[in-house]
Amino acid sequence: MESKQWTDNIPNNVLCGYFYVFFIIFAVWAALSLVGGVWIYATTKLTFGVLVAIIFNILLSFGISATSALFLYLICERALKPSMKEPVTNYA
Repeated sequence: MESKQWTDNIPNNVLCGYFYVFFIIFAVWAALSLVGGVWIYATTKLTFGVLVAIIFNILLSFGISATSALFLYLICERALKPSMKEPVTNYA
């Protein structure tokens, strides 16, 4: 699929900033999920089944958010800034 002409005018630093903002949002959400899960586990007196369901939900939210944050960061660092890094030529 060929890219549209108008998308070529968007600079990489604008795209990188866009992805970086969402990286921060997802990283904060992942941290809040993890801290919230520890807090809920430590402070509530729920039945074991309910506690397991809540912790599973919190860990799922943490995992998805952390994975999304990682990929948003990698989009910016590896795909949009390839000219800033020198290629590795020595494989030995």
